[in-house]
Amino acid sequence: MVTPYITFNGNCSQALDFYQNVFKGEVKMSQPYGEYIPDGIDAPPENLSAWILHAEMEICGTNFWFADEVQSVSKGNMIKLTTTVATAEEAKDIFEMLSDGGCVTLPPVKTFYSTFHAALTDKFGVNWNIVAEEAPNQP
Repeated sequence: MVTPYITFNGNCSQALDFYQNVFKGEVKMSQPYGEYIPDGIDAPPENLSAWILHAEMEICGTNFWFADEVQSVSKGNMIKLTTTVATAEEAKDIFEMLSDGGCVTLPPVKTFYSTFHAALTDKFGVNWNIVAEEAPNQP
């Protein structure tokens, strides 16, 4: 099993709220840093105690882990998360919510394998593919 682990730099709580709304999910657990300061951190952020040390949420049947990293986190393009849902209507709803404040990299298209495929980078810098399981009617 591979568990996607998404890290942030102080805004993990906001990301969890956002993804909870988009995917109609529920955060299964969330633990703040509290009094914990990672080894080697001489000058922790002022509000570190409220940052998320570890959180878990299920998105479309896959368990995701989330955390705020004290070390620098940069937006990257090496990983894309693909969510596959049953219908184009559901895919469109997710795409529209994830697009809010983000950047569309592939506008929604109908392909030979799906009635809906789109890609974007959300407002937190996470790259997503949204695909509907339903295939278009073929003659």
